[in-house]
Amino acid sequence: MKFTNIVLATLLSISTAAFAHPEHEEAPPPQQTMKLHAAKQKDGVVIHVTDKGVKVPTAGASGKLVWTEGTKNGEAVLESVGENSMQAKNAKPPAGSKMQASITFADKTVFTGDVHAK
Repeated sequence: MKFTNIVLATLLSISTAAFAHPEHEEAPPPQQTMKLHAAKQKDGVVIHVTDKGVKVPTAGASGKLVWTEGTKNGEAVLESVGENSMQAKNAKPPAGSKMQASITFADKTVFTGDVHAK
């Protein structure tokens, strides 16, 4: 009986070691440092894009702004304006709305993140 227990324990330790090998572990996703800050204007919402405090160029970018507030929600198209800004023309999210933007940059990379009000 002891021999069976030893064999079983050895087999279990070998099989679990194979799963714990670093080559089989997935790498953690890269940390996103990009920030989106919204400023409401009379003709819509402007979102400023920065990465660690540095302006991110938005020339040639496009995207979508989505907001929810209670049971109300909406969305608007984002267009590139200025050096590091995207504008949702005529967007009127209610005060206190949670906003999220998805931006496709000119190099076809996509960033999706929460938008913080200024």
